[in-house]
Amino acid sequence: SLTCGSPDDPCWTAGREAMLIRMVDALHDSCDVDDELWRSAQELFDERQLLDVPLLCGWYHAICFAARTARVELEPGAPRFADVTAA
Repeated sequence: SLTCGSPDDPCWTAGREAMLIRMVDALHDSCDVDDELWRSAQELFDERQLLDVPLLCGWYHAICFAARTARVELEPGAPRFADVTAA
């Protein structure tokens, strides 16, 4: 569901899980969380947790940029997104 689904998929039974996916998707798509989504997230997360989301997403991007630029080899046998989306 993370690769090909949405936060509305039935596997996300906790509202917090779906909200987290919505926030991460928004950051990925627009580098922002709009005011309406942020207000909704405030109902489920405290201030520290809310700030963790963009910071963690940023760190993952930074690590990805550094690893890709340094041409770090991919782990042998590890699944690739292309493998999942082609199935």
